Amino acid sequence: MHITRRQFAALAAVLFLPGMPQAADEENAVFWRAKSAANDHVLFGYVRIRADSFPDIVAEGKRLVDQSKTVLIDVNPGLTLSTAKFKNSDIKPVFSGLTPSDQGELKTILSTSPAKGAIEKLSGFEASLLLIGEGQHIIGPDAPSIGLALAKYGVSIGRDVKTLVADGEMQAMQKPLTLETVNSVGPDSITYLLELRRRIGPIGARFDELYKARKSAEIASLGEEITTRGIITPTDLIDAEKLRALLIERIVNLPAGTNAFIILPIGLLNGPHSILVDLRSHGAEVTAID
Repeated sequence: MHITRRQFAALAAVLFLPGMPQAADEENAVFWRAKSAANDHVLFGYVRIRADSFPDIVAEGKRLVDQSKTVLIDVNPGLTLSTAKFKNSDIKPVFSGLTPSDQGELKTILSTSPAKGAIEKLSGFEASLLLIGEGQHIIGPDAPSIGLALAKYGVSIGRDVKTLVADGEMQAMQKPLTLETVNSVGPDSITYLLELRRRIGPIGARFDELYKARKSAEIASLGEEITTRGIITPTDLIDAEKLRALLIERIVNLPAGTNAFIILPIGLLNGPHSILVDLRSHGAEVTAID
């Protein structure tokens, strides 16, 4: 078994796991303005989705980048995180623990996936990755994610594009993926994801639909629901609180006169892990951009 950064990123929709109620104008937003006496920033919340599937959001993002002097990204999108390799003999396949009906349903769902020839050997972790990502548009060199597309646009019009967190800092915050963690995702978690799929359709596609409608609060609620059911998320694989604190520090300490378009995970702009409260506590007026 080989867990890659691409698989890790497939769970980005539930990163930082927000869940508390939001003000009405913030429930359906992906752009915010944070204005203080010293600076005026636009905050953009991303999930790992393909940019060309959301032309209206990209167009608005480009307009806001045009109005900014610099573009700041949370972390380097090309960063190579460490991977994990385990012996197949040490991995507990989840298939045999499912009911016959769930087994049949999982086989049908994954019949066109890259794992179609090894469904009975998948760990619960691998099966959960495939189920959560089902229906999302494939991202590649010619079809970048929405955050990367806006960063590249900034470069194309001559904006200074930088990361808030250095590669080494990000790598130091990564938690190793252990065999125990991989094997902790059991049949109950897969049964839940299958039940969720029956309720809302392919899960990855549903996240895309919610993002297209800018329903960030619903993305938050769905993400929180998933994580309460034993599904591994990026918060299990990285020191999320340390990363959050570092991002806040970097933003509030930007030099006076900085006018930035700041690209962040949508979970940092919602719920109990939102940085908006912290920015307000440092004197910024933060409002959702309709």
